Amino acid sequence: MENNVSAGLHALMTASHVALVWMATLYAIKIYQLMKKPGPPEKAELKGDRFAGAIYSLANVLMPWTMESTRKRLYFYAEFVVFHIAVILTITSTFTIPFAPWIMTPLVCTVTVVFQALAVLVGLRRIVRRIVTPEIRIISTVDDFFAVALLTTFFAVGTGAFFYLAQGKVDTPWMWAFFALVTFFIFYVPFSKISHYVLYPFGRVMYGQVFGGRGVLNQSKQNATWNP
Repeated sequence: MENNVSAGLHALMTASHVALVWMATLYAIKIYQLMKKPGPPEKAELKGDRFAGAIYSLANVLMPWTMESTRKRLYFYAEFVVFHIAVILTITSTFTIPFAPWIMTPLVCTVTVVFQALAVLVGLRRIVRRIVTPEIRIISTVDDFFAVALLTTFFAVGTGAFFYLAQGKVDTPWMWAFFALVTFFIFYVPFSKISHYVLYPFGRVMYGQVFGGRGVLNQSKQNATWNP
């Protein structure tokens, strides 16, 4: 695919990348603040390995069998994997389209469309679940609904943009809308719960240090499990 876009679309792509400076600055400040905070205090006697606990806690996301919600409902984890693969493919494409358009072959675009379309279905199901499930609805905020709705819209627009991109059509209304949403996302995400991908490692490390130090992490089994 050749990078044959109008000056207007090129400017929109450039704006989305310039906006990354804004997001990177906010995240750098946030990470600096988190790094300055002391580790979790522990008054209990040290019975285990805090470092091993932190590593296990971080890796927990790759072990669905250790969490009751995904162990009993494996499709929850499948949705998680599909959704995040769609995120990775879509975000990567915001760089490859303007800077390495030859990577966006029809096959790559088609694979991206498939995952984006599946992510739309996952997003719609999550919206409905937040509405109809009382225990989830009661803890859901406006930001929760807005974030999921925005991501679902983002993937829906991306599906249209990449469908035409697979046919060699770059400068389409779908692509304009796609990069407009990308730019909005970059400004919005640092203030939303979508920032969990930055905050997640800090929370998991602290959690793992506490319970690993208390010996809750059973290291006697090959498939170590939490035994609270």
